[in-house]
Amino acid sequence: MKKLALIFVVFISSLSFAGVTITSPANGSGSGSPVHVTAAAYPASGRVISSMIVYLDNVVNYTKYSNSVDTYLSMGAGWHTILIKSWDNYGGIYQSSVAVNVGGQASTAPTTQTTGTNFWNIDQMGGWQSCDTCAGAGGAGPTAAHGLAQNVSSPSIDGHAAQFWLGGSTPYSDALWWKKLVTETQVGTNRAIHHFVYDLYFYNNNPGAAQSLEWDINQFVDGRSYIFGNQCSYRSSGTWDIWDNPNNRWVSTGIACPKLVAYQWSHIVIEAERTGDNKLHYISLTINGVKHYLNWYNSPRGTSWSGITVNYQMDGNYRQDDYSTWVDKFNLTSW
Repeated sequence: MKKLALIFVVFISSLSFAGVTITSPANGSGSGSPVHVTAAAYPASGRVISSMIVYLDNVVNYTKYSNSVDTYLSMGAGWHTILIKSWDNYGGIYQSSVAVNVGGQASTAPTTQTTGTNFWNIDQMGGWQSCDTCAGAGGAGPTAAHGLAQNVSSPSIDGHAAQFWLGGSTPYSDALWWKKLVTETQVGTNRAIHHFVYDLYFYNNNPGAAQSLEWDINQFVDGRSYIFGNQCSYRSSGTWDIWDNPNNRWVSTGIACPKLVAYQWSHIVIEAERTGDNKLHYISLTINGVKHYLNWYNSPRGTSWSGITVNYQMDGNYRQDDYSTWVDKFNLTSW
């Protein structure tokens, strides 16, 4: 694997549990139309929920000035995203989202499996791989202690988070984890996929320890390598950066990184596509419900690999302080 260093950070007020719980529909389920939507919002201690908004495919569909929602949404056949956002009386924002297949059947597969080319609860899947030296500059960085624990009940949103840990003693050491979602033998499936929506929540225990955090979508198809790299370098540029494939470098988007805060869940959504003329198209970043359109194009590089992977990387600071991040509700929608 190649080195990237990416991070997207979005903040939700501290949880005890605080946040939005969607009780209907279930993520990845099938439904007829209209779809029954029920949810409740839970604020941080000492606060109250003042309003909730339901978004259907990123468009406001329903608003209620209370801490719960019970409504029906009409929608056409196919996959749709329902995002529910709430606000408390101090301006704190909480949100959660699910995908539903209208006109389809509810998935009977385990929750960590895929529905078509949509991958749910990637944080719970087996087969994650990792390395430390490959995560450094030029793929030849120092070794670093690191680890992964899955199905962690607390902190967690759905009761099954993944804890990623980075330590060691050499300053600026990194660790990269990746999960292969489409294999070398699934050539037709891989070739048919062009569009990606990468969606996850994360939580950290030591903001000052992170030099940067990173999330990537990687597609290797027909001899071309498409690395959709995204990062926030807290101690360097202070902006969201995206990966320039042919020049092997980071490019600043000019979008400022939100400050990392300990013990708070954050939510990011990355949208990108492989165009019909073989370009990488960075479409947008959504940070805690605030969407930033990028509309930036780039060219792929050559490769002998084939498949689709998602990456997560943690970079250490100048003292290589130990820290953990927890990832939950990690989904990749692709078509």
